[in-house]
Amino acid sequence: MLSYSSPDGSTVESVRVALNELAMRATGYIVSTREPAFGASYSVVVDNEGRTRRITVRSDDLHGERSLTLTRSPGGPWIAESVAGSTTQPALRDAVDVYVAASAFSASLPVRRLGLQRTIGAEAEVTVASISLPDLTVTPVVRHGRTEAITDDGVLIAYAGPHGERHMLVDGDGLFVRSEGLTERIS
Repeated sequence: MLSYSSPDGSTVESVRVALNELAMRATGYIVSTREPAFGASYSVVVDNEGRTRRITVRSDDLHGERSLTLTRSPGGPWIAESVAGSTTQPALRDAVDVYVAASAFSASLPVRRLGLQRTIGAEAEVTVASISLPDLTVTPVVRHGRTEAITDDGVLIAYAGPHGERHMLVDGDGLFVRSEGLTERIS
């Protein structure tokens, strides 16, 4: 069980993770008191090659409850399922990983798949299927990561995306530990 908190405690996340080499199953919960305040849960399945195969996200706020499932079979398109029905997502064709906004843990997915936690100087540019909270809008987002150092505290990775450049620390398994000023693992 991993738990994360923003520095001011307004957003917390708890996730149960089961690892088997690159394969993973994780179930998490996020609560945020920032505007708009919301609660969310997610369940993600990653295959033996580290590729996200399915994610289900549920959120609720003052405006109601929502749910979304994204599924991708090897070589196939992403399929989004919601109360509105099932649709293919051609804009996500380059996405192998997913990212859930406000989820520190989901930043681990491309790091683990690419093994960035193992080699200083390793770098990659990836497209993720980014899921916003609480509205569950899905968009492709390009992120770049480069491993800068491996220390006793963990692995330091510089990353850049639509919100600028930052550093994150991951553990030896590639699981998120902290990002400067954003969130930190508390257990």
